Amino acid sequence: MEKRRLIKPAIIYGAVWLACLALYWGSLATGGLGGGIMGYVILALYIALPIAGIVSAFLIGRVADLGWWRLAALIVIAVLYVLHTVATFSFSNALGFTNIAPADLAVFMYGLIPAAIGLAVGCATAK
Repeated sequence: MEKRRLIKPAIIYGAVWLACLALYWGSLATGGLGGGIMGYVILALYIALPIAGIVSAFLIGRVADLGWWRLAALIVIAVLYVLHTVATFSFSNALGFTNIAPADLAVFMYGLIPAAIGLAVGCATAK
């Protein structure tokens, strides 16, 4: 029963993650990013993915039967945030398309902090 309640958070974060990835590579391939890389960073890394992380972690936090296993959501969301940066900026750097700063520990924290907020609120409001 509780595993079914994890499907919705996974779909939410996964769909936003894939949409941001598709936006990056689709825009890069068509030249749509051009000088708009900062706009992409703001949209994807500072708005869309953190909000998706908060919402997903909140929903996971509300699944009280998971106990301490809910904390795994923080690590998964943060790792996926870093993986997004690697799959976009680092990979396009390696291919020679762009010259953007690579992923580091700060990127992990940018993914972890919103997820921790969402999880804390979800746990506080769990039944």
